[in-house]
Amino acid sequence: MKKESIMYAGGYAVLGLTLLFGAVLAWGARATVAAKIAEQEEAAKPAEIELTLIAPSSCDQCIDGKALLEEIEKQDVRVLGAETFLGDSEEGKSLIAKYEIKRLPAIVVGGQYDKANIREALTALGAQEKDAALLIEAKQPVYVDVASNEIVGLVEVTYLTDSSCPDCYDPTQHRVIIGNTFGVTIQSEKSIDAQSAEGRALIAQYAITQTPALLLSSQAASYDRLVQTWKQVGTIEEDGTFVFRRGAALGAVVYKDLTTGEVVRPETPKE
Repeated sequence: MKKESIMYAGGYAVLGLTLLFGAVLAWGARATVAAKIAEQEEAAKPAEIELTLIAPSSCDQCIDGKALLEEIEKQDVRVLGAETFLGDSEEGKSLIAKYEIKRLPAIVVGGQYDKANIREALTALGAQEKDAALLIEAKQPVYVDVASNEIVGLVEVTYLTDSSCPDCYDPTQHRVIIGNTFGVTIQSEKSIDAQSAEGRALIAQYAITQTPALLLSSQAASYDRLVQTWKQVGTIEEDGTFVFRRGAALGAVVYKDLTTGEVVRPETPKE
């Protein structure tokens, strides 16, 4: 009888442990499910962020920092606060030093910037994590270089025409290409006749062999895509000037070969 009692006691103990273990597992499963649901609900909520724009003090042609703010605000976010400071203000200088800002305009993003529903959009804007925040600086001209306090990306354009070739193409057609295709911001434009003293000086200085021609100031170097493409159509001189040298690259246009003095015309299909 005593032996049976011991067996019953042992059985109850095992049963008790089994029930307890099962309860623990059930509780753990419910907790895991609850945690996943809570995690999914949190992920579905808009990211709560704060935005701070540091804008150039004087640059009408710079990238519009407010437009960048609006792009961020269009994302799946809840903006808890937004401030704007000029780069030469005390607050602006402090932020520039804290986040080691090199280009203006710049935007500092605080809060839940690492949530999946906003991370990709911020990364596409070139955001980099710095001091528990995200920093977005101007990627392309026109912007202000903080170190030199100079405006970068304003290009001076010179069209070298040729009055001795009335049939030659109009070099101002380059304006649409460099503006629309490469996003170049033109600060000033001028036309110089290849037959003038100034025109002949340019031809000699840059060993130009075709007219019309196009010359861009050294600020053109701040446009990466233009630099990469320019190697196929022209040269970048030691003083930084971009010289267009291949009229044929424009397609069926008429230009003058200064080496031979001949006017080159596009070939017409034979009957």
